[in-house]
Amino acid sequence: MTTTTRSDAAPHLRIARRLAPAQALYVFGSSVDLTLTGIVGSRLAPTTALATVPFSLIPVVAVATTFVISRFIGRLGYRRVFVSVAFVAVLAGLVSAVAVQLDLFWLFCVGTGLIGAYSAGAGYYRYAAADASGSQRARAVTTVLAGGLVAALLGPFLATWVSGLLPVAFVASYLLVALFGALAAVWNLTLPRELAELGRGAAGGGRSGEAASAPEDRPRTRRVLWRQPVLIAGVAATSFAAISMTSMMTAGPIAGMAMGHSEADAALAVQLHMIGMFAPGFVIARVIGRFGERSITVAGAILVIVAGAAAACSTAEWAFLTAMFAIGVGWNFAFSGGSALITDAYRPSERGRVQPIAEVITNGFQVVGSLSAGVLATVPGWRMLGIALIVLSVVVGIGVAAVRRSVRSSAPDAATASPAADA
Repeated sequence: MTTTTRSDAAPHLRIARRLAPAQALYVFGSSVDLTLTGIVGSRLAPTTALATVPFSLIPVVAVATTFVISRFIGRLGYRRVFVSVAFVAVLAGLVSAVAVQLDLFWLFCVGTGLIGAYSAGAGYYRYAAADASGSQRARAVTTVLAGGLVAALLGPFLATWVSGLLPVAFVASYLLVALFGALAAVWNLTLPRELAELGRGAAGGGRSGEAASAPEDRPRTRRVLWRQPVLIAGVAATSFAAISMTSMMTAGPIAGMAMGHSEADAALAVQLHMIGMFAPGFVIARVIGRFGERSITVAGAILVIVAGAAAACSTAEWAFLTAMFAIGVGWNFAFSGGSALITDAYRPSERGRVQPIAEVITNGFQVVGSLSAGVLATVPGWRMLGIALIVLSVVVGIGVAAVRRSVRSSAPDAATASPAADA
């Protein structure tokens, strides 16, 4: 028993821990956009109503490119795709910097939109780690996400610290995106050989698995896979985390200034938000192992309720900062738990029938959250957002909590789910 556990944990330690720095470099670059794009967008946009469009383009492009990236993973393997999307980040940072320098709103939209392709590719880091980790999938997912902790702590501070180094404000900040993209490309070139082959043939729909001789190794149909309550709950959790976090984070900086807070206060709120998103990373794997994916997801929903209550009850600085921090921690819990539920619901040969669809749905809710932020970035809108998040959290929390009973009470569904799903 001990030998099996150690051999099973070895891929997790080798692959997931190598992907954690890749996640960190991604968060370093993306933290610039998370911290500054709302503020810069409000400066460059011809009207206030368009201020959140650059940020909204990130999930829009992520949705548009997710299936394409999945196909490339199926043909080229994870490693080549991870290197390629990092080079896209280099281009995105350079385009954004030029746009800020020339005061061109449309070009800034192009630059931030390109980050969406990088975001879509980086979203597969956790899936690659899970695919290589056997029964340690939950630990692999949370280990990769934990890699963003240091970047979440330092990235926003770097973004604001370098913003005034060049004559035009924020140009240097977006050059950081290009720099971290280049570092990510170099690091991803050194990823283990397993990732060069892992994913090939399966990301496009699992065709390689259909030739397996054992019936239990043959990929199930999408209809069978997507009727699993555990998979539906996982996608609902990640989608809930996405729309909650994105709507509050996108509207937050602009709404904060509408409340009378300064740009420095708005940037601090995003920095606290980023810390909340990634600070639990080092302990969340153990917490999931002890309490289970569903319990952690429900805890995330409760934290989002705290964020919503803070936003709804007051516009004071403490309430504003509390809402931004709590939504970050709530996102971490709900997204980690939901991702673990998703990876428990499919076999390696079935990844192409689950991963891209789950990513498109999750990113689609990010789009909704971003686009709605333009209306919510006012004092009344901020309060309304808080109330809406409370209601949504209650619905999702109850739904995820009920899945355990429905899975165990349904023999066919329990049989098709991974045993780890009920751990």
